[in-house]
Amino acid sequence: ARTSLGVKRYNPHKIGYKGLRTVLDSLIKNEYITQDIGYKDFINDESVATTIISTPKLSSYLHNHNWNFSEGWSDSKSPEFVILRDNTKNKKLVDYDDTKYSNWLRGELTKYNRLLNEETEILLVKHNTATGEEEIVDEYYDLTLQRKFIQHRKNEFGVELSYGGRMYAPWCNLSSNQRKMITINGDKTVELDLEASSVNVIYMVKTGKRYPDGDPYKLIVDGELIPRHIVKQGATIMLNTKSINGAVAALENHYLPNVFDDKRSKKALKKADEYRSVKLRIKPSVILRAFLDKHKLIKDSFLKGRMMGDLVACQESDRVFEIVRRFTANNVPILTVYDSFIVQEKYKDNLQKWMDKLLPLRGK
Repeated sequence: ARTSLGVKRYNPHKIGYKGLRTVLDSLIKNEYITQDIGYKDFINDESVATTIISTPKLSSYLHNHNWNFSEGWSDSKSPEFVILRDNTKNKKLVDYDDTKYSNWLRGELTKYNRLLNEETEILLVKHNTATGEEEIVDEYYDLTLQRKFIQHRKNEFGVELSYGGRMYAPWCNLSSNQRKMITINGDKTVELDLEASSVNVIYMVKTGKRYPDGDPYKLIVDGELIPRHIVKQGATIMLNTKSINGAVAALENHYLPNVFDDKRSKKALKKADEYRSVKLRIKPSVILRAFLDKHKLIKDSFLKGRMMGDLVACQESDRVFEIVRRFTANNVPILTVYDSFIVQEKYKDNLQKWMDKLLPLRGK
């Protein structure tokens, strides 16, 4: 990609892309590896990663020169689990000076990754209803699960990990139906969501408790119940924009994108039709203002721009990670998909108990 391979924290030997490509070309020329070059198709939104495979010649070379991976071999530095990037579209990685919190968080993430990699079997299993047989579709191993933060401002006293902080994993790319196929240590799993996570975490921070009157996304305007997905999407957008007009434009683009060939799912298209129908009767701006009126206690958290949105996202991620820490401490694997959790069915009640608690953030 001809881009930097990262600053010192993520690339301690300061290897550049030119040097890496030179080495790969030499290994290919001497038949030590084979390489299928990947590609990125921006028009069709398709991509394939480059695949590099060792050849028998490389294995023989290592064997003949006594490269013993169990003795006398120094492993490379362990991966960095606490990632910081800038707040631009390029998402450039940023170096930083550690603080007590970043060191603590790295230690907790190390425990979590060790549990998943050394003591947990995570499979994607397809069940054949006709034959009763099970087929392993995918297997997740050698995982490096990181928390990825965003730098909005610099701190002379060390890194400020207060924005972003989500933890992305391979199963985040699966559909909800596909995630039902995940097994952990041979057991079936269940997925539970934190209800109205972003709104409730704002209430928790500001008032010490969740929204007290049921579903915060339930909204009635002019006697009409607004579809929940429209209210939720509008609230999310208002956490990342600075004006009602900007939020309306973003809402329009979300539901009614200006594309020639709309390839969205049937579910997404149905939601778009609902939005189109509702806006004929009630202006989107009226819906957004009604939501803000409903939540006067936390109104000042909305329409403040991307920085506020990333702050709330970090608070959500802290809440998720506190539950992960408690399961890890009990040697029970748990997987996350943004603000939801996947666990073995036998731990469903334990998970619900922790989700119902107002856990302190960041291990405090």
